[in-house]
Amino acid sequence: MNDTPDFIARKQFEIVFAKPIIERLKTIDSLFMFNRQLAIDRIKKIQPMIAENELKFELIKEYYGTELSPEFLEGIRQKLLLVSH
Repeated sequence: MNDTPDFIARKQFEIVFAKPIIERLKTIDSLFMFNRQLAIDRIKKIQPMIAENELKFELIKEYYGTELSPEFLEGIRQKLLLVSH
């Protein structure tokens, strides 16, 4: 969904890229952490009793699930389960 007019989007980019690189990196980091927390909250809402390692797996699956083969994902899940025991 993109409801921002092009001229406003360009102005936003100008403002962001006018900032020092450290501020841009801090902004990117905070957006990443916010997005990660949204994913954690969504997973925990569906599975309130989820174990920490299973939560880690679900996050990996959410972020990289379309790029990794099912076999590779299963290997990650098995390794995370071994760590929890």
